[in-house]
Formats: sequence, structure tokens, C-alpha cells
Amino acid sequence: MIELYAITDNPGPPLPDLAALELVPVDGLAAVCAPAGEADVSADALWHHEEVVEALMADRDLLPVRYGTRLEDEHAVTRAVEERRDELAAALDRVRGAIEVSVRVLPSGDAGRAAVPDAAGGAEYLRQRADEQASQAGTVRAVSEPLAALARASTTSNPRPPELLRAAYLIERDAVEPFTAEVARLQRAHAELSILCTGPWPPYSFTER
Repeated sequence: MIELYAITDNPGPPLPDLAALELVPVDGLAAVCAPAGEADVSADALWHHEEVVEALMADRDLLPVRYGTRLEDEHAVTRAVEERRDELAAALDRVRGAIEVSVRVLPSGDAGRAAVPDAAGGAEYLRQRADEQASQAGTVRAVSEPLAALARASTTSNPRPPELLRAAYLIERDAVEPFTAEVARLQRAHAELSILCTGPWPPYSFTER
């Protein structure tokens, strides 16, 4: 069995000295793979997979492959890439020269505590909740729109309570510093929020289209 790590350009830089990596070339593309280890999922295996993908990202554009993607042999890898060759090449072009940065926005301190209904009754509570949600939506836009303006693309996923925003931004490799500077500016402007920025990451959020 072979485990897949990424799809990238061929030819490209030498592979990092990790996981006995090999290239399976397919018409200007290449699948980066290695002999598969134990099938059981573990934290160590997940981290190792991510370590390899991030090492590849350091000096090449790539489409990261999710952990656990395995095929029988190199012939199966070749067939799988050939079947989607044009789609994969277009996806690689979309992320060329860019990386992913993740941003989460949460209420800070007492701002995250839900209001408790008072003697005004349920109708007043519902009105207060509607006002609160509208205010939060405006605050989220005040954070997300300036960041999206600095990115080539952006996407959001369902926030996990108490999060207000969970987003990913595709930004140029040389734009990480301006992006994080804008995050810091927004944090200073919104003391009621905690704005958490992580990355750079391989562009997982922008390759599965």
C-alpha cells in the first residue's frame, strides 16, 4: 500500500528526507507518496503526515492530500491522477504562490456570557438575543472584511461555540507579515474579542473544489 501526501509540479525541488518519499510523475504533475505504515489512526501518525506536507510546502506549490489517502501501488496512483489531471492542474494553479492562514474569533471575557432572561419575560429576552446576534454579526464583518481584502480567497466554516468566526484565508507567501499585522490592528481595535491567527498552513481549505 502507498500513502499519498500531496500533488505538485513535476519537475520540482528535491524531496525532503522524510518518510522515504517518492514521486509518481503524471503529465507535468507528480504525486508525492511513501510506503504506507500501520493502518490504525494515531496522533503520532497524523502529526507525521502533517510534518511531511509542511516540509513539502516550504519550497514548492502543492495540493495537500488528507491523511489516510492510500492506494494499492504506483500504477493505481498514476491512474487516479490521470483521471483528474486537468482538475488537479487547475486546482494547483489556484493556490500557486500562496499559503493558508486560519483565523478564529471568540468573545473575550464577560462578552462571551449569554444574557439571562429577567422579569421582562420571554419576548424581551428574544428581542435582546436578536439585538445581540445582529451586533455580533456586525463585529464579525468588521474583522473578516479587512482580512479578506488582503487575501486571494477566503472561506468560512461553521463556528464551534463560543466562536463567532472560523475562517481560512489564501494569501501570497510574501504577505504573511502584512496579514498578521492587520490581525494585530484589529485585535487592538476590538478589545471585546479574542482574534486567534495560526499558520502558515498548506492550503487544505482551497484545494477541494
